[in-house]
Amino acid sequence: MKSIYKIIGIAFILMCNYSAAYTQDIHFSNFYNAPLIINPANTGNYIGNWRLISNYRTQGSSSSDEYKTTTLAFDMPFYYYKQMGSVGLIYINDNSANNTLSTNKVFLSLAHFIKISSKSYLHMGFQFGYVHKNFSNGNLSLPDQFDMASGYFNPDLPTQEIGEKQSFGYLDMNWGLIWSRKSGVFNSEIGVAMFHFNRPSESFNNLNNALPARYLSHAYFEINFKNKLYIKPKLLLTYQNKADEMLIGQDIGFRFKDSSFKDLNVGLFYRGGFSQNLNAMIAKMGLQYKSCNISVCYDFEITNKSTSTFSKSAFELSLQYTRPSTTLKNRTIPCETF
Repeated sequence: MKSIYKIIGIAFILMCNYSAAYTQDIHFSNFYNAPLIINPANTGNYIGNWRLISNYRTQGSSSSDEYKTTTLAFDMPFYYYKQMGSVGLIYINDNSANNTLSTNKVFLSLAHFIKISSKSYLHMGFQFGYVHKNFSNGNLSLPDQFDMASGYFNPDLPTQEIGEKQSFGYLDMNWGLIWSRKSGVFNSEIGVAMFHFNRPSESFNNLNNALPARYLSHAYFEINFKNKLYIKPKLLLTYQNKADEMLIGQDIGFRFKDSSFKDLNVGLFYRGGFSQNLNAMIAKMGLQYKSCNISVCYDFEITNKSTSTFSKSAFELSLQYTRPSTTLKNRTIPCETF
């Protein structure tokens, strides 16, 4: 037991002490509805036969530098030698600045579960996959495209500003740990993850530009009341180079009994960082109908204490279907005695 807590503690300390150059990875404000994106150990971390998840995020739709991210993930648990494992597949598409930079990622995700006690588990996850990036200057106006006749930039003019290559790809690897405890009344989960731990080279100019590792930690604490009401504070911290981000807030929800509607929840979150002030407020609402879960959230970007820049605000939609478990919980068959 002590060795397990040491593993979690060491991983957390390494993550919190890491500081490294600015680069932004794909991320979601509605982070717990993108479980395989925030931690490989979330693969199979649910009750059911299999799960299908789709996430969509758009940011800056009213400006010229719109960002769109779409993901599709599938995972399922399995058993081997009386041990529980899980396997998943993730596809990510990200388009920046109106398709100027396009990123496609495919990952295979694996996880293993260790039972610590009757109420707690340790999840260990690993992902490896391929990342392909493509650059197109079709939507850009470059310095040598300035039209002297009109006094404006003309993107239809020829340009010599072309990089050495327009696309490249590399292998990428991530790992993660999660400790979870579920008692019915009080449930909790703490996780840490490291992305790009193999430090792949990422460059359009054939330079050896090693992608900095990104460290992430997350946690939630859920308190359930007898009337099916629950509160669920959540936290996410991430670090990459000199960039850091923190999301903190809580969901308030109600679980229905004997109804096709299983759960209704709303949440309010804050996004900022240790080196930055308030960046955004995030409003969230989720609904579970039978085995389907739908969640939407909206980022209200804050430029200062009194002004909101709606052109930079973001909208997210998450859809999830979990196939109910068909595993027998009672292995005895009642029968009449004569």
